[in-house]
Amino acid sequence: MYVVLNTDGAVHSVSGLSAAGGVIRNNKGEWILGYNRFFGKCSAATVELWGLLDRLLIVQKQGYNEVIIRSDNLKNVIYTSESKSGGSKNALIKRIQQVLASEESWSLTYVPRETNWVVDALAKMALLSGDSLRIFEVSPLRIKEFCRKIILLIISS
Repeated sequence: MYVVLNTDGAVHSVSGLSAAGGVIRNNKGEWILGYNRFFGKCSAATVELWGLLDRLLIVQKQGYNEVIIRSDNLKNVIYTSESKSGGSKNALIKRIQQVLASEESWSLTYVPRETNWVVDALAKMALLSGDSLRIFEVSPLRIKEFCRKIILLIISS
């Protein structure tokens, strides 16, 4: 059985505060674990990388062997995947590459932003709360309500 990890970051346009979110689902798409983390002030690219590294370490700690990691940040997916071409000078990218290299059946792929809305919502929740790290064993009520609204929009269109 494989799991899917979706990850995303968010930066508030006025304050510059940032946060990241992630969801682990089983191969049937069912919620296993969600989490978000507030990072403070940093760029969009940096929060995406911190969020990705954070999520990889959490998934690794959970002991999953086969993991499909999905990110909507194409540049980070490309930079992280370029481990064979001399390596990156960015310390975060190097650390992410090390984690990915230590796991045989893990892959990092790009997904369009529209398909990553649940983790985007989790990241934005962390912006509002300012909590360091929150882990959700069940989908938060806000996310469930958000999912219902999206489904209703899809059905009605």
